[in-house]
Amino acid sequence: MTTRSLENFYEKHYGGDRARRGLFDALAAWRSFERVLYPGGFIHVTASFVFPSVTYIDNDHGAARFFSRPGNVRSFVDRNKAYTENTELRFHNANYERGFDEPDDSFDLLISLYAGFVSEPCRRYLKVGGILVANNSHGDAGLAYINPEYRLIAVLKGQGERLRVVKEDLDAYFKPKKEIKVTEELLRKRGHALGYTRSAPAYLFRRVR
Repeated sequence: MTTRSLENFYEKHYGGDRARRGLFDALAAWRSFERVLYPGGFIHVTASFVFPSVTYIDNDHGAARFFSRPGNVRSFVDRNKAYTENTELRFHNANYERGFDEPDDSFDLLISLYAGFVSEPCRRYLKVGGILVANNSHGDAGLAYINPEYRLIAVLKGQGERLRVVKEDLDAYFKPKKEIKVTEELLRKRGHALGYTRSAPAYLFRRVR
């Protein structure tokens, strides 16, 4: 893919995607992350505008074509990045549920946005003490909440680009609107979020074991 077609492809899908850039900016303002893992992110290299080292996992043919010339992708990122460090960008054309060639316990941040149940199969790659950021479009944040290997430590609050990390009143989240027992089986069967009394744009979990 040429540099021009690469940029046009990105703009087509993410040119107006300001909210998720705000999510990444809020995370970077909260703390630094040495290595970031982004499974199922398609071509959403917006993460690389904020974090110097990001590894992308996706089995989509369009994503494989986009990343087929890493030099062009890196040049595109370099023109848009908000940091001075060298850009480290990797891509695996793989199904994240089946595993990929990265060491276990080697990432500081795991991103789960609109990509299904990332938190379970990709937990092995996240360091103990590392952070999972997940939204709840497919129920993954709800799944992480009931997983004893994760602990909810904060939420993102705000709108659009103006997001911030908030650690207060966490007990108010993940309370179903209806009397229902939340299980992994239920969440996977539904494939989308339950109705909770309070929600947030995204949730932050620490891997505790």
